[in-house]
Amino acid sequence: MRQNVDRFPTNMLVWAKGEPIFKAMVIALREYVSGNLDTMTLVKDIADDIACNLAHDVLLMSNEDILGGLPSRRKNESLYGETIPFLRVIQTAFRDAGHDVQFVFYVRDYNDWLKSLYRYTFINDPNRAFAPKRFKQKRNLPDDWVEVCAALTHALGEDGITYVNYQTDRADGRLGTALYKLCGMSQTQIDALRWIEPVNVSRRETVDPANW
Repeated sequence: MRQNVDRFPTNMLVWAKGEPIFKAMVIALREYVSGNLDTMTLVKDIADDIACNLAHDVLLMSNEDILGGLPSRRKNESLYGETIPFLRVIQTAFRDAGHDVQFVFYVRDYNDWLKSLYRYTFINDPNRAFAPKRFKQKRNLPDDWVEVCAALTHALGEDGITYVNYQTDRADGRLGTALYKLCGMSQTQIDALRWIEPVNVSRRETVDPANW
């Protein structure tokens, strides 16, 4: 996204995690989940400010911190346990401001994701044997995405969340295509974007197209 700021349609605005007001929202969400109920009002005020002052038809916001902490950070932590409270607050705030909000969840092959998480967790021990069963048990992780997706759909509604297959969307080396289409971009506009090689990837099999 950062590579294509000047190539997105004029009616579309893209914010990443560094945008001050977006960052403020994420901080407020963390406070809310921590038990500071007054934060709900702050999140609503921020959402209302974003929505009411937006001079674009579409605002695409992307920040991995909305998912909460990785399950590798603390033991016995549910899979992205803070996600649902975060997303419900955002959804309520923007809808109360009179604007539609849609969440997009990329569903990656679970075992591939788990192995990636495992390698990240033990990044200082790259030769450590992969032990998925023990790893999942110690961190209270499920065996697949089914339970997580069901909980998200229940919390946000069928019309509140869209699921995208990670492997399918990156099959031609253009990860993000499905997201851009949901934002209303045409195929011509998508083709005109700069497509870069994967970054911050340590596993060779992850970047090998044969595994896509």
